[in-house]
Amino acid sequence: MIDFALIFLSSFLLVGVVIFIHGFPAMIAVGPIPTSKKGIDRAVALADIQSGEKFYELGCSEGRVLVRTVEKYDCFGVGYELVFPYFLLAKLRAKLSKKSKNIDVRCQNFFKADFSEADVIFCFLTPGLMQKLGKYFQEQKLKKDVRIISYAFKIRNLEPEKVIKHSKGNWNIYLYRL
Repeated sequence: MIDFALIFLSSFLLVGVVIFIHGFPAMIAVGPIPTSKKGIDRAVALADIQSGEKFYELGCSEGRVLVRTVEKYDCFGVGYELVFPYFLLAKLRAKLSKKSKNIDVRCQNFFKADFSEADVIFCFLTPGLMQKLGKYFQEQKLKKDVRIISYAFKIRNLEPEKVIKHSKGNWNIYLYRL
C-alpha cells in the first residue's frame, strides 16, 4: 500500500512540475519557439561577433541561443527572461556551460534594462513586442554601431542593414545597426 501511494504521489508531482514548466508560462507569456541550431548559427553569424564583445538576448527562454553564442564566439552574454521556470532552466544551462563565468541570466523585464554595454542584441519575440522595441531602442543610450539581430520579425521604425530571406525551415533574419 505504501509503495502504491509513493508511486502515485511521485507521478503526481512529476506531472505537476511538467505542467508548471511548460503550461504555466504559456498562460502568462509566449512559450519558447524551437529554433534550429543552423538557424541560430546563421542569425548570430550575421552580427560578426568578436571575442570579448557583449551579447544580449531578450527573452532568452531556456538559454539555448545565449549559451551557444557565448561558447562559440568567446564573448560575454547577458540573457533576460521574465518567465520564472524558463529563467531557472536558462540559469542551469549557463551554470553547466564551459563558459559559465561569461554568462549572466537575469529574471527581469528587458524594457527596464540598460543596454548601454551591449555590442550585439538578439531577439526572437512576438510581433507585438518587436513593434515596441524599435522606439525603445531609439530612446536608449546604445553603443555606436550596436548590432541588433531580429529572428523572424522586423523591428518597427528601424531600417534593416541586411536581411536573410526565409529558407526551408527557417525564418527571415534581420540585422540592424544603430
